[in-house]
Amino acid sequence: MAKFLAYVMTVLTFLSGLFGTNMSIHVNKVIEKQEIDGWGTSACWWSQKIDDPETREYLAKALYSKEGLGLNIYRYNIGGGVNPEHNRVDPNSSRSTESFYYFNEETGKYEYDFTRDANAQAFLDEALKYGCIDTVVLFANSPHYSMTISGEATGSFYGEGTTNLAEEHYQDFVDYFLTITEYFIEKGVPDKYIAPINEPQWDWGGGWVGQEGCHYEPQQVYELIKLFSKGIDDRGLNVKLSVPESGEIGELTNQYFTSLKNDKDIYKNIGSFAYHSYWRDTMPFDKSVFGYWLKDNRFTDKKIEMSEWCELPCSHAVDDVEGAVIMARVIANDLYYTGVNSWSSWVAVNTTGISEDGAKISDAMFYANDDFSQIEMSERYYAMAHFSKFVPAGSKMVMATTNTNPTAKDANGIEYYLTNFAAFKTPDKKTVLVIVNEDDAMKINLGVPALHMTVYTTDENHKLEETYSGRAKTSIKVSHNSITTVVFDSDIDIC
Repeated sequence: MAKFLAYVMTVLTFLSGLFGTNMSIHVNKVIEKQEIDGWGTSACWWSQKIDDPETREYLAKALYSKEGLGLNIYRYNIGGGVNPEHNRVDPNSSRSTESFYYFNEETGKYEYDFTRDANAQAFLDEALKYGCIDTVVLFANSPHYSMTISGEATGSFYGEGTTNLAEEHYQDFVDYFLTITEYFIEKGVPDKYIAPINEPQWDWGGGWVGQEGCHYEPQQVYELIKLFSKGIDDRGLNVKLSVPESGEIGELTNQYFTSLKNDKDIYKNIGSFAYHSYWRDTMPFDKSVFGYWLKDNRFTDKKIEMSEWCELPCSHAVDDVEGAVIMARVIANDLYYTGVNSWSSWVAVNTTGISEDGAKISDAMFYANDDFSQIEMSERYYAMAHFSKFVPAGSKMVMATTNTNPTAKDANGIEYYLTNFAAFKTPDKKTVLVIVNEDDAMKINLGVPALHMTVYTTDENHKLEETYSGRAKTSIKVSHNSITTVVFDSDIDIC
């Protein structure tokens, strides 16, 4: 019976193609790819500003409850602090941080005070209440300012490839970060990963200072992570490294990855190799090359994380569905081409939206004014929802193919698709297909044998709305600039 139904679906796919179907997508759930560890976002730069319990509860529910996005990965920023004597970032700005490590004028020493960063800790505690979070990542954009050459956490005075971490303070940074890690573990936080380095290839500092950051050359990354690995062993910590949070694929990323992989003492303590998906939004060929490089060099026996992305430059208002479509396309491409196990957006809330002709421009899933008295959900929220609400941790990505040709060209003249997709098999044996369409409205033929399906749509007229539920169809219509998630129930093995 299963073979017969599969044959019928193949025939229907062929016939519908003769009568004007724009694209056929065939899902073969027998061919499994990577396992999905989940979906996340960062609480950096905004959670520390929320002191109202109701606001905290609203956002935590929207992000980390099953009623909301059901995100299971929480990225907590270990801030480098603000030097009270001199600092090039305004201490009151949205990008300043409060550190647990401070100078006690009475003792004349730097000490730890874990009552600090209270609002950020309170938000994490609230988010944990809803039971979805199984992975907390502690990450740092910079070492503590007391350990840097410039005396600030915002980068070197010189920029242009110079690190800001003084060599004599490498071990101090390790001890500082792991002491904070121990605090969170003892508190009962599910701290699975630590990421002490973030976007090491960027210059950070110099003539531009807008946020925390620290440059590291490949050898410096290796030397510092070697000390972190030893520190994890010496302290007997049940935590893994997520490294090196490279700011993009290509350039120095391969060198960073390779130097860490080649040291067995480091490699055993690496839980994931992490990169950020910036500057390749319409370059799936580059992502494909990187994905093949990861496989060919056997990095995929570790987890691969896409741990940070937002649209750069960001030009879409919170109510512009195109911003959501772009985000969904990046998610689909990172999963499909680079084989990532998890995907996290940059920040969940942007408190520095730029007004252009009255529009609220935001790269996050929520927009808020400076005092959080006004909060607005962005269309990008729905982009994440199309994945996180239907593809839980433990799902497997499966093979999905199309017989059509690419319809656009990137800046290098390489063809790519304006319609992208990703398919999954969930732990409860459902098959999920996410389709992101930036092309004209079209009919999509569905090569997925099933008895029942439910369709959820986000476009100009729908916000993650159920637009069909019933007997499985052989095709659906998708509009221009839309995200469509199709959940197939009672699926049939393809033989």
